[in-house]
Amino acid sequence: MNDNRNNRDRFDSRPDLPIERNALIELTKKEQEHRHKLQENQQKANNSSYFFGMIFGLFYNLSLLYFIYDLVEKGYRSLALKLFLINAGIIILSFGLLSFSRKSSFRKTNHVRHNNNKRFNKN
Repeated sequence: MNDNRNNRDRFDSRPDLPIERNALIELTKKEQEHRHKLQENQQKANNSSYFFGMIFGLFYNLSLLYFIYDLVEKGYRSLALKLFLINAGIIILSFGLLSFSRKSSFRKTNHVRHNNNKRFNKN
């Protein structure tokens, strides 16, 4: 081929490509819109799950605190303290695991973004 031809001439001169350039652009735009719609729906689902989880956790902890208060009022202080410490430990553990999982997912993203993934770079 002649080196002076630009990309448009090379594309237009290919009879074996059945799709026109405009049709390809339209297909790409439709695919992108579909992908954005799917991502938006997934984000809405994640947000609602997170919201309901927070509401459930609030009701659970409020009811547990009331139960612990009731135990203290009835004289079962050692049992109330044990339940409180168990619940506090579970809360601290869950926050620790949540922050660790977020940090590890950020690390994975950075490895892929900077092409440091050893599985794919076999140089």
